[in-house]
This record gives sequence, structure tokens and C-alpha cells, in this order.
Amino acid sequence: MSTEKFFQLVDIPDYRFSSDKEKCQDIDFDKIATDCDTKTISILEAINHIGVSIMNEVEEKNLNKNKIMTLSGVISDLAELAMATNKIAISATYSSGYKDAENV
Repeated sequence: MSTEKFFQLVDIPDYRFSSDKEKCQDIDFDKIATDCDTKTISILEAINHIGVSIMNEVEEKNLNKNKIMTLSGVISDLAELAMATNKIAISATYSSGYKDAENV
């Protein structure tokens, strides 16, 4: 099983609790964990960039209220995505270790 889009990660089963272990055999949990860690870092970098943009906007006293509100909303959305990718990465890392330990 390969994932190309973020929404595909939402339905990845937890290996520990999957009733069909054979279905999970094709899932590369380690690759998923690494991908989600990378996505989390990218999202956090984007949040940082937007935060700096807001500070610059305020420092220059170009207080465009709509722009600041829009950027704040984007930060909020990105923070939620970062939490989701982090949760998936943790679960996938655990499932990878559990799967490897069971196959030893």
C-alpha cells in the first residue's frame, strides 16, 4: 500500500488492533512514519514563515486587518494538520516496531 495524498493516511489501520494482519503486511509503516514526520516539519516551517510575515506586517505598521486575520487562520489550520501528521507518525512508528517484533 502506498500513500500519495494526505487523506489516504487517515484510514491506515493500527497493526496491533487489526483483525486482518495479512491486509497490514503490505503497509510500510516505517515509510509512512517518515513521510508524516517530514510533513510535520514542513508544516511547522510554514507556520514559522507565516508568523514572521505577521510580525513584519505589524512592525512596518501596515496593519492590514484582513491580511493578519487570514494569516492567523492559516496558522490555525496548519497547526491542526501538524498535530494530525504527528499523531499518524507516532502511530505508524509504533505499528512498525510492533510488526517487526512480531515477525522476528
